[in-house]
Amino acid sequence: MNLAERIQTVLDEADDIDQVKLAEAAGVTKGTVNQWLSGQIKSIKLEYAVGIQDRYGFNAVWLVMDKGPKRAKITHSSDNFDPVPLPAGKAIPVVGMASLGDNGFWAELETAAGHGDGYLDFPSRDRNAYSIRCKGDSMTPRVKDGEYVVVEPSHEVEPGDEVLVKAKDGRVMVKTFLYKRAGRVHLMSVNEDHAPIVIDQEEIDRLHYIAAIVKQAWWRHE
Repeated sequence: MNLAERIQTVLDEADDIDQVKLAEAAGVTKGTVNQWLSGQIKSIKLEYAVGIQDRYGFNAVWLVMDKGPKRAKITHSSDNFDPVPLPAGKAIPVVGMASLGDNGFWAELETAAGHGDGYLDFPSRDRNAYSIRCKGDSMTPRVKDGEYVVVEPSHEVEPGDEVLVKAKDGRVMVKTFLYKRAGRVHLMSVNEDHAPIVIDQEEIDRLHYIAAIVKQAWWRHE
């Protein structure tokens, strides 16, 4: 299904929608919506797709890449607020630092052999969970300088999940996992100023699920 067909599906299936309302949700003009429908524009930015997802519930990854489920689960402000109590935290070791380069793609993982850099008190059911401290601003606004990503290597990765990817040459990056096909891994940049990339699967040392992005306040020395 191409973008024009996906956009037409949204218009056909969403409640109380027309091209003007769709444009408003996406943050674009009605002319852009017309160009999507006519095929003049053949791709949609993630930020526009997220706006449509937030308003009408169509999965942003499906809108961008035609991958994953068509519908995404959305909690509306009118829904009853019934929070699940936060489980007790456990010590998640900080095993390194991702120091991002200027291009926003790759980073170096810097760790001292056999030593960590403190812990995060975070609820995780993965006994192998670990954390990375992020440095730099190439992942903003999703991940800010000095924040931590909690990684759960035992968690299965699905399209649309944020992942930590470490190449065999030691380079590290944080991306959104799209899909795997023909031995190649397709990823979307967290920072939308950078284009999606494709990596041969044999070049990847690890591709792990990111469970959370947490503030420095969760860190403790011991």
